[in-house]
Amino acid sequence: MQDNNETMECLRCGTCCTMHQAFVTGEDIERISAYLGITSDEWQREYDDPRWQHSQYNLIRHVKGACVFLTYEGGAAACTIQPVKPKCCRDWEPAPDRKECRMGLENAGKKL
Repeated sequence: MQDNNETMECLRCGTCCTMHQAFVTGEDIERISAYLGITSDEWQREYDDPRWQHSQYNLIRHVKGACVFLTYEGGAAACTIQPVKPKCCRDWEPAPDRKECRMGLENAGKKL
């Protein structure tokens, strides 16, 4: 959450999904795996970033420079696991002072 409490409507540009890797807990992985109908081994093989592991969380793999779950529908970014996306993604709040949002605005040819 931003300190200045200034928020904005999400542009659905996907910039945050290209600049950051989502942290996932064991609970996130279980929820997403159940939604996808896959085993934990399949999760690890397909979606877990093997380059970095932490005792409390893992990172979702990036493919072609973006979160593996990022897709575009009609030019707008969409999450293929939206109903069960990780907590860090659910907690993300777009704001004019976030560089990701400023970049998204700039790429869309818009101004604050």
